[in-house]
Amino acid sequence: MSKSERLLVQALERYRDFGCTTTLLRLKDLVIHDCEGNYSENPAYCTYPCQSTLKYDDDQMQVVYDAVLSSDILILATPIRWNNHSALVQKFVERMNTIENQYSWFGNRMIRNKVAALIIIGHVDGIQHVAGNLFNFLAWLGFHIPEVSIASWVGENNEDTTRDWELIGANKYTQEDLQNMIHSTIRLAARLRIAPENSSGERG
Repeated sequence: MSKSERLLVQALERYRDFGCTTTLLRLKDLVIHDCEGNYSENPAYCTYPCQSTLKYDDDQMQVVYDAVLSSDILILATPIRWNNHSALVQKFVERMNTIENQYSWFGNRMIRNKVAALIIIGHVDGIQHVAGNLFNFLAWLGFHIPEVSIASWVGENNEDTTRDWELIGANKYTQEDLQNMIHSTIRLAARLRIAPENSSGERG
């Protein structure tokens, strides 16, 4: 289990302590075909359900769509790979374009009153770069970002990763950020349930 996944599992346990129902999706366990770039040919071709889901019988991206659309809070967990998020998360980003395009081209916002946050783990720097890219993407989708929205850790500038998880568990700032991220996402999700946005983006 990767360190980013282990911290996510820890976060989900704490969410359940607050009475939340949680689902863990491991993208690497699913068959997810590459985005075929229908939008680049014609935005009208980038539809929901996704054309790749309809084209390939073994494609399981609909499992991800269903989980995202039924959630109140989305937590994306990723390692840092050469100063970027993982290839699996990038595939998720590209396949989620069908959701974003429903609003930008067809005028149907599918994601509303939902909260997103990130868990980012790396052995070298790169957190802000990864977070900036992913939060830009999540904002385009329609997610709300809470005041504390990242739990992260970066290691020493060396090649020894064998003690990383021990150091993550002992790092008070990472653990504080994780707890504060959980509190922030729950508070914002609760406020959005009490006073949801309407179709024009105004709070009711």
